[in-house]
Amino acid sequence: MRYLIKNGEILLKIPIGNNGKFRFKEREKNIDFGKKIATRQTRFTDNTYLEWQIGYDISVKEVNKSKLNVLLGYENFKFQNNKGVDKYPYELSEIIYMLIQENLITKEEIKNIQNEIENYKTFIEEKDITVEYCSQIKINGINYEETSIKLPTFFMVETKDKTIIEISIQKQQYAVGIQPMVYFCIPIYSFQDKKLIEDLKTRPSIKGEEFTYVINDKNVHNFKIMLKVFGMASKRHKFDIIEILKVLIDNIK
Repeated sequence: MRYLIKNGEILLKIPIGNNGKFRFKEREKNIDFGKKIATRQTRFTDNTYLEWQIGYDISVKEVNKSKLNVLLGYENFKFQNNKGVDKYPYELSEIIYMLIQENLITKEEIKNIQNEIENYKTFIEEKDITVEYCSQIKINGINYEETSIKLPTFFMVETKDKTIIEISIQKQQYAVGIQPMVYFCIPIYSFQDKKLIEDLKTRPSIKGEEFTYVINDKNVHNFKIMLKVFGMASKRHKFDIIEILKVLIDNIK
């Protein structure tokens, strides 16, 4: 993904392909389970959307090792997360900083968001997980007891441009317990590229093509809300977001 600033707007240039945190999916309803599509083999439809597993920080160690081009990868932007790991602001945090620099978010608004998050006492991670017994089932001659584990997913749909902020409770892959994952879901018709969208309804995507998502005064609210969503995801997320906002406030020119 690339960031561009033009006429006081932030332009996010997103390659049209499934890569790491970016996955193109389809679903008929906003709260359906999305099915991943192969962008080089499948035509897009009005139900196609981008699922971006958006983050807010990156370790200093990772940046130094991979030489990533981090917008705020400077010593004065460094902070420690809830585990004491040295981090830089990344992705959402970088976008927030650019929005501040372009006067789309004020320093006072950031301080108010920080104060609001500091007062959060209820967290999405604490939502109960339920297990329901389904039935006995035999597969290839082996008997099983089938249960259904319900991991809650929350959809924040009150945005200005039909995007969705999705928070999914998931099992941790390499550790015990669960963790909330935040996704920013962008329907294809929320991108700026109308002609390209129509073309992709008649053919698969081609390597090198990209969508443009524009952030301006009409949808900047989405990103302020995402800060709050991360702040209420869990106690450790709350700690990290507060530390990031402190760093951003200290570096506002």
